[in-house]
Amino acid sequence: MKPIRLASLAMVIAVAAAAVYAFAPRQLPPFAATAVRVDRVHINGIAQVGPRLLAVGEAGHILYSDNQGAQWREAVRPAQTRSTLNQVLFSDTRNGIAVGHDGTILKTDNGGVSWRQVRFDDQHSEPLLGAAAVAGNQPGTTLYAVGSFGRFLVSRDSGETWADVAPLPKIDEAHLNALVAGPGKRLMLVGENGLVLRSPDGGAHWDSSTLPYKGSIFGALALSADTWLVYGMRGNVLRSSDFGASWEPIQTGMQTSFFGGTRLQDGRIVLVGQGGAILVSDDLGKSFRIHRVGGMASLTSIVEISAGKVLVGGEAGIAVETL
Repeated sequence: MKPIRLASLAMVIAVAAAAVYAFAPRQLPPFAATAVRVDRVHINGIAQVGPRLLAVGEAGHILYSDNQGAQWREAVRPAQTRSTLNQVLFSDTRNGIAVGHDGTILKTDNGGVSWRQVRFDDQHSEPLLGAAAVAGNQPGTTLYAVGSFGRFLVSRDSGETWADVAPLPKIDEAHLNALVAGPGKRLMLVGENGLVLRSPDGGAHWDSSTLPYKGSIFGALALSADTWLVYGMRGNVLRSSDFGASWEPIQTGMQTSFFGGTRLQDGRIVLVGQGGAILVSDDLGKSFRIHRVGGMASLTSIVEISAGKVLVGGEAGIAVETL
């Protein structure tokens, strides 16, 4: 019996030692900086705030990088947030919002490391597609968010609370695809059926602008207070030098849709879109040349990360492109 008692005692000691080891504090191996494969997340919006890059997309993903896109981390967000996000916007280096499907609006006050949900529409699934910020005369920033079926929201407390804007002319529940802020509190709102509205005073008053093209417009760029570009379906790009009083069609040589654009520090204009298309203008949008085209994955967004280099996002995730 003595050998059996010794064996039992040895087993008890072994189990106890294993338990002690399992719960004892010890150094954990470092986790990889990239929590998700950035080439497998559909990205809809990219922003830069200081040296930090942020990207938002499908299933509520919010990614950030502090080394020009070499590595990405998943931001902290509410566990219930799974709605696709369409745009990310910052009003200063710490405060930003992300907007998306189901009327979702998330807010950050630490530069995008963590986010909290400030709005969610559990009655409707219509997406919010765009957002813009306008500095007010009072402390804080006025924020706008726009989306499908004429949805137009405003926040006058830097994104904490949101309310519907009074009906605007000629919207009639049209899809509002983008809202862009320019110099001097000028705003331009674009949408389907050639919809363009402009405000000279930060959204207090609006009037309509007539395009010679009646298809969907997906985005706009403010090149100055008066010079603007709008772009959309079937390769359509239009330019105005009088804040939308008149428009000139720009030949792009392409029939693909454009979804995103930016102006580089050296003055060049870059548009991205369907089928991986990247177009570049050296004359403030008066003409464009094809930089790259081809592939099945479309590009939705672009931001400059250094001289001659841009970060592009789209159906195939995030990539760096040299121009």
